[in-house]
Formats: sequence, C-alpha cells, structure tokens
Amino acid sequence: MSAHHLRLSPFDVYIDPLLELQDRRLRELFAYWNEKRSGRPMPARADVNPGDIVSHLPSVFLIGAEPPAVTPKDFHVRLMGTALNELFARDFTGRSLADGLSDKAASAAAKVLAIVCELRRPLRLHGAAQFGDDHAATEIELVCLPLSVGGAHVGMAMGELVKRASPLG
Repeated sequence: MSAHHLRLSPFDVYIDPLLELQDRRLRELFAYWNEKRSGRPMPARADVNPGDIVSHLPSVFLIGAEPPAVTPKDFHVRLMGTALNELFARDFTGRSLADGLSDKAASAAAKVLAIVCELRRPLRLHGAAQFGDDHAATEIELVCLPLSVGGAHVGMAMGELVKRASPLG
C-alpha cells in the first residue's frame, strides 16, 4: 500500500484518491465513466446505460445523494447488484444508509460518499471489510464514481465493489 492511502477508521479499509485500480472490472467501469463524461467533470445519470455495463451489474451500486449530502440519512440506495445483496446478506435498495447499516458503517460510507460529492471526483477504496457479524473479513476493492442529475452538482454515486482473492499491497 502506498503512503498516500488514508485509513477509513475504525475499519481496515483505505481510501486511495489516486485511483490505483487493481481489478480489471473496476478499470473497465472507470473507463466507461470517463468516456461518458465527454470532457465534463462527470457524466449525468442519463448518460449511463445499464445495457452498456451488463457484465458489471451484479456488483454495481447506485446511491442517490440529497443535499447537503454529508450524513447517512442523505444517501439512499437506488440499486444494489445481486452479488452485493449476497455479500451483505440483504438488499438495501430503497433504504438510506442510516436505515440499512450499523451506525459505524453508515457513518464511514457517508464520509466517502460526501467526499465524492464535494470534490466531484472518483475514489477507490480497498482493504479488509466485514459483512455481517459472523463473517470473516473479506478483501475488497471498490470504485465510487460521481454522477450529475441535471446540473453540475453530484446527485448520485455509481460504483462497483469486488471481492479480491488476496490482499492488495
């Protein structure tokens, strides 16, 4: 791990603002997002066609951001792929982060999403995450990408979360 990665306390997950994406699927989704922005800071939600990213859909999430987009109740899960439903052992679709996650997990997720919204730029996360009380930590990598909804502000975040076979260095 590079010295510029920031630990997302109290978890063993790190924020990588330089987007050193390791997983091929995440690099593909980032390239798709980058292509759709067409020189703008971010693409609009309307620019993203699920038919273009079919192979990614099981591990994709879409989260709505309501201003001021800083607390867990400001973020609502619009879509969770089937692989994520399985990983979390539940479907958060239609719930706010405050309604679906523990206080610590919701707060951490809101911090990351707030950064994406405020800076209007993607972030990468990686590390060991625990999904549920009785599960061992799982090595993960994810990318979180801002989407506008009818303007210059971020109205949604699209991302993909993948399980890693081994820890990232």
